[in-house]
Amino acid sequence: LKYLFKPQPKTQEFLNKYREKINFQKPIVGVHIRRTDKLDEEAAFHHVDEYMAEVEEYYKQLALTETINEKKVYVATDDPQVLIEIQETYPQYKVLGDTDIALTASIDRRYSESSLMAIITDIHFLSNCDFLVCTFSSQICRVAYEYMNTMYPDASARYKSLDDIYYFGGQTARIHIAVLPHTPKDPSEMELVVGDRIFVNGNHWNGYSRGTNLRTNHWALYPTFKVVPHVET
Repeated sequence: LKYLFKPQPKTQEFLNKYREKINFQKPIVGVHIRRTDKLDEEAAFHHVDEYMAEVEEYYKQLALTETINEKKVYVATDDPQVLIEIQETYPQYKVLGDTDIALTASIDRRYSESSLMAIITDIHFLSNCDFLVCTFSSQICRVAYEYMNTMYPDASARYKSLDDIYYFGGQTARIHIAVLPHTPKDPSEMELVVGDRIFVNGNHWNGYSRGTNLRTNHWALYPTFKVVPHVET
C-alpha cells in the first residue's frame, strides 16, 4: 500500500510545502468528519463534541508519560463550518486544516483535479498523525487507517471509530459466536443460545452490537461481551 501511494515528485513537493504551511508537528491527532451526502445515504450524524471527546482522552493518556506543550488536531472534512466550529468551541487546541480543501470536497466539486489533490493531502496527513478519530463508514477514514499501518508495526490501538468496525468492500462476512446465553429485555434485542452464529452489521460502542442471528434470522441488538469473533481456519 505504501508503494502504491508513493507520490510523484510534483505531488511530494506540494505535500512538503503544505506541511510547512500548516506547521504539521507531533504530537497530533487526526480527525476526519464526513458530512454532506454521507449523512443522507450511509451514516448517522455525529456531533463535533463526540470526536473531540476522543481527542481529549488521547491527550489525557499521553500527558501521563510526557509533557504536552501544545495540543494539536488535524481536521479533514467536507464541511468548512466544522473547522470554524472546532476553532471557536475548543480554543485550547491548535486546529490544523484548510477551508479551501473542505470546499473542494463539496458534491458539485468532488470530481475535479483540485478535489483529488485535497483527498490525497488529507489521507497523507491523517495517516501521519499519532492517533485517528473518524467513522469507519467513510472510505477516506478506512484508507487513512490502512495507510497508517504502514507507518507503525501495529496501528490497531491508534484509532477510534465512532460507528463501524473496520471492514473492506467484498470481504468475507464477519461472524460472531455466542459464548453466553442472552434473554432479550425488549424487542430490540435478540435471544442468544450458546453456539449461535451472528452475522455482524456493526458495533454500537455502547456495549451492544447489531446483527442477524443465523439460527432465528432475527436482526437485532446483542451484548458484545457475550460473543467472540469466529476465525475461519
